[in-house]
Amino acid sequence: MIERFTVALLAFALSASAGCSAEPRQSTAEPQRTMQDVRSGHIAANLPSDAEFMVLLRRDVKAYLGTNQLLAKRVAIELLRRGPTQSGVSYPKYYAWVRAEDDTGNRVEGAMRIVAIEGTRFEVSDFTPAAMVRSDPASLASIYPALLIPAIRQHAGVE
Repeated sequence: MIERFTVALLAFALSASAGCSAEPRQSTAEPQRTMQDVRSGHIAANLPSDAEFMVLLRRDVKAYLGTNQLLAKRVAIELLRRGPTQSGVSYPKYYAWVRAEDDTGNRVEGAMRIVAIEGTRFEVSDFTPAAMVRSDPASLASIYPALLIPAIRQHAGVE
């Protein structure tokens, strides 16, 4: 008799808690929207204004090349994707094909992964010269998004 009473009480408690929760349930869309809001806010906090974007990007790419003995007087930057790539709470990243030349005619070109930081600067996290793309195209997979690899290979002349 006590067993049946315990089972009935447990069943009642479970059905009551399923039907009338003290806390409102979140829809499945709500956590997604919240994550998108966080991602969007993080991107906005780290990107420079449109007017400053290319000025700062060119400045910081030239500085990176200079610190790596690739003194560039002229730099051409082609973004491989229009907007930034955002993963979790890391800094937004851009992917570009860069061509640079110094006053003596020395040239360098290659793919770059570039991080936007606090709306004031960019940092090159990876640079893959065109020669390396041609000699070891498989190495791109550990740095660049799969969707961008065909464009990087094409820029480097790899078929």
